[in-house]
Amino acid sequence: MSRTAPRRPAPAHPDLPAAADLLPAGGPPAAGAAHDDLLLEGLDLSGVDATDARFLSCLLQDCRGDGAVLTGARFVDCRVSGLAATSLSLRSSSWQECALQQVRVGALSAPGATLTRVSLTGGRVDFADLRESRLTDVTFTGCDLRDVDATGARWQRVRFEDCRLGALEASSARLADVDVSDSDLEGVSGVDGLRGLVVSGAQLLRLAPLLADHLGITVAD
Repeated sequence: MSRTAPRRPAPAHPDLPAAADLLPAGGPPAAGAAHDDLLLEGLDLSGVDATDARFLSCLLQDCRGDGAVLTGARFVDCRVSGLAATSLSLRSSSWQECALQQVRVGALSAPGATLTRVSLTGGRVDFADLRESRLTDVTFTGCDLRDVDATGARWQRVRFEDCRLGALEASSARLADVDVSDSDLEGVSGVDGLRGLVVSGAQLLRLAPLLADHLGITVAD
C-alpha cells in the first residue's frame, strides 16, 4: 500500500476588484460577448443563452439560472456565489482562478469542462455530468454531490474536504492525487478508473468487495 502523501491542489486566487469598483450589469449576459469587471447581482438568468461568452473579473451573486446555457463560456478571475438552478449547461466551459460558493443545482451538464485553480465551497448538486472534464488544482469543501459522472475525466490534484460524495462513476478516468479521504464516499463504479484515487482505510474496506470482484478474487467464508 502506497504511503506517499498526495499532492495538494494549488489554491485559487481570483484577482477580483472590490464589489464597489464593479460595474452593475445592465442585463443578462449575451452569447459570444465579453463581460469584464461586472457585478451581476440578484438577476433572473433563467433560459439565458450565453454560449461562448467571456467573463473576466466578474462577480455573479444571488442569481437564478434555471435552464441557462453557458456552453463554451470562459471564466477567469471570477466569483460565483449563491447561484441556484434546476438545470444548468456548462458544456465545454473553462474556469481559471475562480471561486464558487453555495451553488445549488439540480442537474449540472458540464461534459468537457476545464477547471484550473478553482475552489468550490458549500452548496449542493444532485447530478453532475463531468464526463471528459479536465480538473487541475481544484478543491471541493463542504459540498453535497449526490451523483457524479466522471467517465473519461482527467483530474489532477483534486481534493474533496468534508464533502458528501454519493455515486461516483469513474470508468476510463485518469486520476492523479484525487483525495477523497476526508469525505463521505458512499458508492463507486468504474473500478478501472480509480487508479490515482486517495482513500482512507475505512473507505478501502468498503471498496474491498468491489475491488475483489473486479480482480476476480473469491473470498472464502
